[in-house]
Amino acid sequence: MSDTEIERADEPADGTERGDDRRSIVRIVLAELALVALIFVGLAALIRGASGADPADAAPAAASPTVDLADLPDATADVYRYAADHAMHFIDIPCYCGCEHSLGHRNLEDCFVNPAGDWDAHASGCGVCSAEAIAAREQLDAGVAIGDVRQSIIDRFGPPAA
Repeated sequence: MSDTEIERADEPADGTERGDDRRSIVRIVLAELALVALIFVGLAALIRGASGADPADAAPAAASPTVDLADLPDATADVYRYAADHAMHFIDIPCYCGCEHSLGHRNLEDCFVNPAGDWDAHASGCGVCSAEAIAAREQLDAGVAIGDVRQSIIDRFGPPAA
C-alpha cells in the first residue's frame, strides 16, 4: 500500500476530512474552557462580595439627588425619619443593592441621608434599601442587638455563602 492509499484508508467513509473533525473538537473544547473561566470569575466575584461592602472599594460619593419627604408616601417618609433617628445603628448595616459601587454609599444610613445631611433620594426608589431598613426597624424595635440585626441583614440580603 502506498502512502496515499494509507491516508485515504484513514478518512471516514462519509467523505469528511479528519481535519474538520479535529477543528470542531478544538472549537468545542475552547468554548467549554471559556465557559469554565467565566464560572470561576463569577464565583470569585461572589466570594469577594460575601464579606459585604468594603468602604475602601466604594466609589467616591458624588452629589446625590435629594428628595423632600413631603413628596413621598407617608410610609416611605416614616422609614427615612427612622433611618435618621437611628443613624448610629444604620451605619453598622451594609446595603446590598450595589449602591456602594454606583453611589459611593458605605452603609444603609447613606442610602437615606447624604453626607450633607439632606435626604438622599436613592432609598425612595430602591426596594432593597427599603426592605433592609424595614427589616432592621422591626428587629431594633423588638430589642434585637445591633450585631444580630446586622447579621440578619447580611444573611437575608447579602450574597450567597461561598
